[in-house]
Amino acid sequence: AHSISTFGGTQITMAAGLANLTYLLEHDLQGNARRVGGLLIQRLRAVAAQVPAVREVRGRGLMIGIELTKPGTDEAYPEAVSAVLEAARAGGLLIGKGGGHDTSALRIAPPLTLNVAEAEEGAAILERALRSIP
Repeated sequence: AHSISTFGGTQITMAAGLANLTYLLEHDLQGNARRVGGLLIQRLRAVAAQVPAVREVRGRGLMIGIELTKPGTDEAYPEAVSAVLEAARAGGLLIGKGGGHDTSALRIAPPLTLNVAEAEEGAAILERALRSIP
């Protein structure tokens, strides 16, 4: 074998990579992630202050985590994570969970092109899902 990477070393792969980097820079997707992600984190932290099961909202840019624990404890709350995932999905929002099946974290990682209106729509769905935690 002359390759150590499935997608490395071909001209088409290099062109695709360059096109992606060009788009990222020309559309300031890093700046967009910082701005829109900051707004989203602020909104989710405001919701978290009213939902006892939310221990922490953390993130950087559009990579965001929400840790859920049984209210009044530091004990992981995987049942709540599953309930929020299902409620969000029912509302049209796909998010993930971090770690294994007993995780206490929700993972939110939308595309870098997410705009403010889309972030607000997703945050409203997620807020309803978080407020539904038993």
